[in-house]
Amino acid sequence: MNIRQHAYLARALQDACGGADRCVTLLENTPFAMGRTAMYGCRSSEDGKTMPIGALHLLELECGEPIYSQALANAGPAPSEAECAISEACEASETMARAQSLIRKAGADGIYTEHEKRDIEPELQRVEAHVRSIRAGMECAK
Repeated sequence: MNIRQHAYLARALQDACGGADRCVTLLENTPFAMGRTAMYGCRSSEDGKTMPIGALHLLELECGEPIYSQALANAGPAPSEAECAISEACEASETMARAQSLIRKAGADGIYTEHEKRDIEPELQRVEAHVRSIRAGMECAK
């Protein structure tokens, strides 16, 4: 299984559990705790990160679906590069919507404070990472 496939499955598992932030909370008091940056890194094939098997197991128990382990057990056809690009595009859109909400609320008074900019910046960075992943997936798709 390549890193793009791991990212695709990690994203699907995290989404089934309510998103990456909720997964961080779910794992917080376990031996498999992961930081927010690491959890989001597992969603991107560019970061080359994978989740520990213990974290995968706990998250699958939480959502009640063997999303990742079933894929590993089946070793069936991996998601295509095109499917990964589509998934990245959806994730980019959702991330941009979060960024847009922060930007809209922060700019309602016509001023962006340094604190507001610091809150917005991580979302913009995630959008940019998704866009890079979309391009990479489309380039690899045949």
